[in-house]
Amino acid sequence: MELKNEFSYGGWTIKYTLLEPSSSSASKSITAPIVFVHGTPWSSVTFGPVAEALRTSTSSQILLYDMPGYGKSQAYQAQPKDRKDALFKGDTSVRFQAEALVALLDYLHLDGKDTNPKPHVIAHDIAGSIVLRAHLLLDCKFQSLLLMDTNCVLPWGDGFYKLVRSQPEVFQNLPPQTFEAMLRATMRSACHDPEKLKGGGWEDKIAAPWLPTSSSSTSADKEDLSASERQSSFVRQIAQANDQDVAEMQDGNLYKNVQCPVKILWGEQDQWIPREKMEKLGEMLKEGGRLDEFVVVPEAGHLLMVDQPERVAMEVLGWLWKQS
Repeated sequence: MELKNEFSYGGWTIKYTLLEPSSSSASKSITAPIVFVHGTPWSSVTFGPVAEALRTSTSSQILLYDMPGYGKSQAYQAQPKDRKDALFKGDTSVRFQAEALVALLDYLHLDGKDTNPKPHVIAHDIAGSIVLRAHLLLDCKFQSLLLMDTNCVLPWGDGFYKLVRSQPEVFQNLPPQTFEAMLRATMRSACHDPEKLKGGGWEDKIAAPWLPTSSSSTSADKEDLSASERQSSFVRQIAQANDQDVAEMQDGNLYKNVQCPVKILWGEQDQWIPREKMEKLGEMLKEGGRLDEFVVVPEAGHLLMVDQPERVAMEVLGWLWKQS
């Protein structure tokens, strides 16, 4: 889906779209706004099919956006506070992403404050930590939370992830073909059935923001970014991941303070987020009595919306029905 709108925050140009219901016969029971927050190294494109399914079956506005430094939101204007000796331009940490999300929801009057409606929030991967920070530390109000394969429990990452964090300069300077091969291998590892990435051109769509813009791209799709800048963007979002942004919530036992119902979805073959971490998150949420459902999706990896799109759409819609 095209992200036609722009919102400026902290030097970033955040691209987003606010979809209106597409069918007059859509359910009148589900009317609260729905907000999708993608993870890393993904973009809002991963939620496209699910969002379209909800658009035809609910009466809700649906917000899709690319987080600062991801997808179509990689344009950055240097700020006075930026360190001149910094390895990367711009902040893409969990802490900053939570602040940017709150600012965007406030701008769109979807933050649940005053008379603004409280949205249903659907978050994948690192977005779980982002939306929980927005809710627990920045007082953003939600109608409900659906967390898909989210990494909200430390320690983060596998060997590859830790290696990038420890030596970002090396990965910034990989030859382009080597970088692309690494990128695509990383994305395939997120699927239980990598062949599904080929169906519908998923792999190319997901990889596109980090690779040189092809000559066949439309002018609307083009960003003024070089191949090296795109490669650096990919490395940046890993290198800037700060454990403290999650430790503040986890060690402070804040997850029990969630003020809305929560559903967890986990792909049974997820090689990125072990089941025990999702179960630990569930236990912490249970302390506050807010975990309503914990659903394991068979034959699905970390990108469960690619492995099992129909099942994921059914789980999301069923959850929204239950909360409406």
